Parts: sequence; structure tokens; C-alpha cells
Amino acid sequence: MGLLLMFPLSIVLLTTSCIAYARTKKWDKERTLKTANVESETNTLLDTDEDDFLDTDDEAEHNERKAEEERDKSLTFNQMWRKEFRSVWNGKGAKQIAREREREERRKLAKAVARELDRRERRKARKAAREAGEGDALPPYYKN
Repeated sequence: MGLLLMFPLSIVLLTTSCIAYARTKKWDKERTLKTANVESETNTLLDTDEDDFLDTDDEAEHNERKAEEERDKSLTFNQMWRKEFRSVWNGKGAKQIAREREREERRKLAKAVARELDRRERRKARKAAREAGEGDALPPYYKN
């Protein structure tokens, strides 16, 4: 009877532990690379302009994530593993899922607006080219 209860529980715990270990290993590898390549961090080609946020929610999330990364720098591997284990075990909260959906909807809307503006621009360019070419073009030829 105990085996029937322990086996499923051990499978869940093993899976959660493996996921947490993989995430922690990835974090440790990134941390090691960052400390090894300090000089390359100063010569980045990408702009680190933090004024390019879509709205204040994105900026707040960015600042929160940066603060979390700063706190994580002082953690050991085991402490980070425990933290990741807790996050895997708890999963995503309803607020986080709602924020991700909202962010995805904003991105889709921004892409649609950009496509529409691009389409309008192309249409104006074609119309201007057509109007500029009408005076110099030959008249249409009709077959009898």
C-alpha cells in the first residue's frame, strides 16, 4: 500500500527536482560566463537604452527582474536550486499568466498596426508612382 502512494509522489518529486536542477545549472553556467567575460560586457554593440519600454508595466517588470538578478548573484548553487525547486513546484500564478497574455496581445496589436502603416505607405508610393508615370506613359492599346 505504501508503494502505491510513494511511487507517484517520488515520480513527481524526481521530475520537479530534475527541472529545478537543469534551470539552476543553466543559471550557474550563465553566471560563470558573465564573470569570465567582464571585459566583453563593457564593449557591447547593443544599446542598453532603458527608455524603450512599451509602457510602465514593462518598465516595472524589467526593474523587478533586474533587482531579482542582483539578489541572485549572491546565492550559492544549493540556494538557487531550492529557489528553483519552489518556483517549479508552485508553477505560474494567475497574475503572471494574465500579464503574459496581456503582453502577447499588445505585441500582436503592435505588429498589426506596423503592418497596416507599412501597407498604407506602400499604397501611397504606388499611387504616387502611377500618377507621376501617367503623363509620360503611352495610351492603352485596345485589341479590335
